[in-house]
Amino acid sequence: MELILITSLIVLIYVYFLYPVLLRFFSLFTEQKLRSLVAEESKILIIVPAHNEDKVIQEKLDNHLKINYKNYHIVVLADTCTDKTEEIVNSYTINEPGKISLYSVDDGLGKTNAINKLMANLEEKYDILVFSDANVYLAEDSLSEINNQFNSNEKLGCIAGQLTYINEDSSGAAQSNGLYWRYEEFIKKYESSSGSMMGADGSIFAVKATLYRQLPVHVLDDFSTSIGAICQGFELKISEKIKAYEKGAESTGEEFARKVRISNRSYNSFKHLKPEILKTFSGVNIIKLYSHKVLRWYSFLFMLLAYVTNLALFFTADNSFYDFLFLSQSVFYTLGFLSFKNIPLYKLNKIGSVAEYFTMANLAAGIGVFQSIKGVQTIVWKKADSTR
Repeated sequence: MELILITSLIVLIYVYFLYPVLLRFFSLFTEQKLRSLVAEESKILIIVPAHNEDKVIQEKLDNHLKINYKNYHIVVLADTCTDKTEEIVNSYTINEPGKISLYSVDDGLGKTNAINKLMANLEEKYDILVFSDANVYLAEDSLSEINNQFNSNEKLGCIAGQLTYINEDSSGAAQSNGLYWRYEEFIKKYESSSGSMMGADGSIFAVKATLYRQLPVHVLDDFSTSIGAICQGFELKISEKIKAYEKGAESTGEEFARKVRISNRSYNSFKHLKPEILKTFSGVNIIKLYSHKVLRWYSFLFMLLAYVTNLALFFTADNSFYDFLFLSQSVFYTLGFLSFKNIPLYKLNKIGSVAEYFTMANLAAGIGVFQSIKGVQTIVWKKADSTR
């Protein structure tokens, strides 16, 4: 029992604390600075997946039309929309026929399927594909920066931008999500500076058009496409100069459901790509992937093992260290539960919010992975309404 407890705690400490520290230390000796040399404009296609996005699609298109870049086109990929999304986009295609087009898919098989169909039916060839969610807004120089990065590094296959949550000053899930995202950005930054980071986010990432591959409908398109670039011998980077902005989920319930879905699709993606990953990834990238992703997906299992074995030792072992450890865990989860119930914690509010989000995120990941192991394949997307 003691071995299970200590092993579980070591894994959790490694994943959430030691791995980021080791990454930062390792980057001191291996840091690869991104170059951004001004280059001739490549032909860029921005793909905006949209499922019932009439609340945000107009602001999204207005934002993208202000981008300071000439050689680009926006296609809104309307996936089984039953609201006014297509009607709004059609009005833009009339006024901006050279800049905006609409591609509709009505089979209800989800985002990855819709992207596959669009890519199989593109009438023009593009150099770079940029994927950006419907509720994400881009800085005016975002495409210029993407173009310059690709043209400055022939090894670059995929690049992600830096996402900022515009409502992080809100309380609850949005605030915790923003804090968690900054932690993730730290890890991605130093993974990137020492080679490749382990997966891009659908808010904003770009890939060489020649590297896009058709995917099974049950996998996560952003994770699979970005990791797929590494499998094909290229690097996956992140750039702080490619800026994107999004509203984070303000409800823990919404964020929980979103993370279950993403974890299920991510783990299904990992299973799909695993044979290729083991064949093509370097040893360093394997360590990064298992440290950042695989062990993280199993974190709730280690949390559960640590608590249950510590509970048993609390009652059976005469050891003050185990007593302190058990009380510390109990306080942490209690603060998280009280935060979830919106019970004021005064000076402990922030700790409670972090405890709530940490537990929620890992529970959601555990459920998603368990579903994947059982063979569940989440296909249809469901957005968080508070992010619109």
